[in-house]
Amino acid sequence: MTERWQPSRAGIINVWRYYDEIFSFYQGRLLLRGPNGTGKSKALELLLPYLLDANLRPHRLSTFGSADRTMHWNLMGEGSQGSTRVGYVWLEFQQGDDEWFTCGARLQATTNTSNVMATYFTTSMRIGDLNLVNEAGRPLTKTDLAEAMGDHGVVHASPADYRHAVRTTLFPGLTEQRYDSLITALLQLRTPKLSERLDPSVLSSLLSKALPPLDQSDLTEIAEGFERLDRQREDLRRLDEEITATEKLADVQRTYAQRVLGAAAFTLSTSSEHLEDMTRAARMSERRFQRQVTLTDEAFEQLAALTREASAVDAEISGISDLPAYQEGKQLDLLRQQLSAATLRASEATSHAAKLRARAVADEEHASQTKADAAARADDLRRSAAEARAAAELAGMPSVFEEIDSGTDARASRELLTAVVDSRAAEITSLLSAVSAHERAVDARDAARQRLEETREELDLALDAEIAAQYTFEQAFAKFGADFETWAHGCSELRVTDHSEIVEAAALAREEFSAIEARLHETRTALNGQLSQYRSIREKLANQVDVPPPAPYTRDADYRTYAAGAPLWRLVTFRQGTPPDVCAAVEAALEASGLLDAWITPGNSFGLSDQDRFAEPLLAGPAPGRSLLDVLVTEDERCYQFLETIAFGETATGHVAAVGTDGTWRVGNAHGRWSKKTPTYIGEVARQRARAGRIAELTGLIEQLATDLSGVDAALSQIAVRRATLAGE
Repeated sequence: MTERWQPSRAGIINVWRYYDEIFSFYQGRLLLRGPNGTGKSKALELLLPYLLDANLRPHRLSTFGSADRTMHWNLMGEGSQGSTRVGYVWLEFQQGDDEWFTCGARLQATTNTSNVMATYFTTSMRIGDLNLVNEAGRPLTKTDLAEAMGDHGVVHASPADYRHAVRTTLFPGLTEQRYDSLITALLQLRTPKLSERLDPSVLSSLLSKALPPLDQSDLTEIAEGFERLDRQREDLRRLDEEITATEKLADVQRTYAQRVLGAAAFTLSTSSEHLEDMTRAARMSERRFQRQVTLTDEAFEQLAALTREASAVDAEISGISDLPAYQEGKQLDLLRQQLSAATLRASEATSHAAKLRARAVADEEHASQTKADAAARADDLRRSAAEARAAAELAGMPSVFEEIDSGTDARASRELLTAVVDSRAAEITSLLSAVSAHERAVDARDAARQRLEETREELDLALDAEIAAQYTFEQAFAKFGADFETWAHGCSELRVTDHSEIVEAAALAREEFSAIEARLHETRTALNGQLSQYRSIREKLANQVDVPPPAPYTRDADYRTYAAGAPLWRLVTFRQGTPPDVCAAVEAALEASGLLDAWITPGNSFGLSDQDRFAEPLLAGPAPGRSLLDVLVTEDERCYQFLETIAFGETATGHVAAVGTDGTWRVGNAHGRWSKKTPTYIGEVARQRARAGRIAELTGLIEQLATDLSGVDAALSQIAVRRATLAGE
């Protein structure tokens, strides 16, 4: 169970058409359903928000906001008899499982005045434990009500005291202003067909007024929060400006470092290329020197071999010279030729070896010089690399230097260095542009400060003019207020208390007129529809000889127009001397059982259309004892046989078909009871009397509807006059 108060029941006693009605809520909710005219809107008028508002003004009671139906009319109108009428309306709330609060009003009206005397009460008792009527069924007087409640309730001296008690009990902590806003919202939200004529602006305004006002401390805290947000926003703006300036400076520094690194890297790249060229030349010189050394060694070895060969030849020549053959001189010329050739070859080899030795010495000297140059280039390269590394670290790009230093492709390193240098050049250009923009901003700031001083002087002059204008405005507004009060008191349709509410009041008045006109037009349309319907029914009755009982929807509508036979009510009449009450009871029993309008055919009804109700005498035997022939007379033979099968007595007996003088009936294992004041279908006199009575009743209804239509037309004319008055106002 919830801890807040929820409505549990509501009741109306002896007000309007309610005699003693209790409405039960389910979990604080109540759903009223039913056709127009059943009293749904009237229940709301009498209960909510009246029992919370304690205001008897008609436009606050009516769900349509009109002044047509006052509380005096609710008590003394609608055919109320007597000169005085007293009624009660009450509303019960529940909190928890066993805590109750009931608020209500005792309403009293007389025909001598148009006022209603309202007495309001609150109690912790439930209605039922507290009886609002005495033993005779009459509503309690004010004194009896106070005695019945005793110490468990209060009869309030004024509506204001009652409102205070209801507000402090049901809505603790809710101010009177917020309570009024709540009542206003309830009045708007209970309007019938709210969704069809919904004004979002008015509804939003009413719901906004119903919201609780903000506490001053909350407003102060919110204002301080906004001020803190403004300060933080200003700090963030300054930090953003400082970050932007720092980023611009970092970009400039990065551009400068990139350019310095580019120059050092270019020197390093050039030295590296020169070093590679010198190293390559030294390697080639070393290889040529080694080849020359090898050739020289080969030449010396060849020279030694030739020398040894020459010595051998000389020894051989000496040996040969000693031989007898030499003496013969046969081989001397050949050997001399060989010696000359060998000597010549030795001389050539010696000369070639000398040349090779000289060239090897020159190559050795050139290789030594090349090694010295390469060592010097290596020292320059190391110095350039150290300078480039320092420049790269200073520029914040050691990774670029490491990538160039570790690369083996000079062309790719040069392209990377060129791209870095171009990027730094673009950043320097951007920095120069930013410096120029900064200088222009400084100049603009100085100009703005000058304009600020001039604007402050103009502001002082404007403040003086504003003070003078405020004084003039206050005088004019005071005069306007007096004129407005005079005009507002002279208005009859435009009800305003504040000049700011004129448009809203005019809109509300027009909305009220539109609602009244719409309701009147709806009423007029409904009345015209009923009038046409009643006239059509009266004309049809006037042209009919006999008025048949209502036909069931299960019947074939065209069957009886061509079928042979007649309904039971047309074939029978009551015996002379039958008491009227017995006649009414028998007709009521026959009508309730469905036998009154049963179709009796001249022959057997088997095989005919089954979309009707037939009376077949052959389906049951004669009734034991008395039958309907004791009270009904017929000239039709089959009808006579059928009446003979229906038992008759003071009450319906256990026969298969029976009718009693008390209105009871039985057909098979179905039975029931009904009653009516007079017969209307059996007997020509009864039918004529019923038709004449129905025509007279319809004539009275038609005259009443015509009177109501005249009243609606008069009300529409009055609304037109009120619209014209509102337009003039």
